[in-house]
Amino acid sequence: MRLPILTLLFALLLVVSAHAQQQEQEPTPFTTWIDLHQVAAGQAPTSLPIWLASVTTSQQTNANGNVTTTFQINMRLMPGLDQKRLLRLFFEDRAGASPTVVGLDANGVQTFSRGPLGQSLELPTSDTVVFSTAGIAAIDIIVPGDGRNLRGVFLATLQNHTMMSALDFAPSGDLIDVFERGAALQVPTNDMALYGRIKATLDNGTVKFTDAQPTITWEFELQALPLMCLVNMEILAADPQAPLELTLNDHPLGAVTVSWPDLADPGYVGMVRPLESGMHFRYAGWLRAQKVIPGSALQTGVNRLVLQLPSGASPTAVHNLELLLKHNWKNLDYSVNPATP
Repeated sequence: MRLPILTLLFALLLVVSAHAQQQEQEPTPFTTWIDLHQVAAGQAPTSLPIWLASVTTSQQTNANGNVTTTFQINMRLMPGLDQKRLLRLFFEDRAGASPTVVGLDANGVQTFSRGPLGQSLELPTSDTVVFSTAGIAAIDIIVPGDGRNLRGVFLATLQNHTMMSALDFAPSGDLIDVFERGAALQVPTNDMALYGRIKATLDNGTVKFTDAQPTITWEFELQALPLMCLVNMEILAADPQAPLELTLNDHPLGAVTVSWPDLADPGYVGMVRPLESGMHFRYAGWLRAQKVIPGSALQTGVNRLVLQLPSGASPTAVHNLELLLKHNWKNLDYSVNPATP
């Protein structure tokens, strides 16, 4: 009596195996990752794209004994490729060790400079520089000190696409991120109203959360209660396993939601802690995050919004905190459920 059942199970296994997918390596001939720690240790990259010639490093010491480290990325002229490049530099944002990206022509003359990068937040971060290759022979990444705070460089060849945006609205950005990371928030100076929504900037500065300062409070005043509220922000060095928690008017509302990019993004930095199994990750860069708040959690007059770093979590930072308040308007679509008692 068991034979038919075993036969059926075997047939099901065959069906599942028939639909299994093979793993393929995504081709990236015009993109590369350069580990600057390996370059500093004398290990030159061996698989550079055709438009890169070499990567070298050097150090200089001035009369005061101050050391400056330079990583030089030497370019090849490739007329057949689009003449725009993306350089995303990953580094520890340490005070006194802010990197600068400089473009040089064939004679070593500076053609552009970006930086110093970072805000001295002592957190893992990244910054993106887009440049034209016209007249560029080399890119120098210059940093005070021994350069150990520089982690790596992601380089990609860019191409132009025709994009469309609504006439009344500003485009979200002029660069489509490789790993589907959202564009930076553009918070307004004044409150903006549209279709019953009011957009208000709560704080366009940067605040840091640490063990010594795990909570930060903002106050805002409302003249009328909205139907719903959306809190938007950007978070640096976010931990997927320890998100910031939001409290409004002394009522805990849970963790904020981060919009995570593709896991192939080099921004994910692993971290192993003693006596803990598995690996924690932090994201070296700014990511959008948000929290939906029901209108019933708000009150007329002064409201207190608190963000808190979970106990034992690594430091993080927040900037561009804004509120979106949804109010009733003439074309609000809603239903009463149940329609009858």
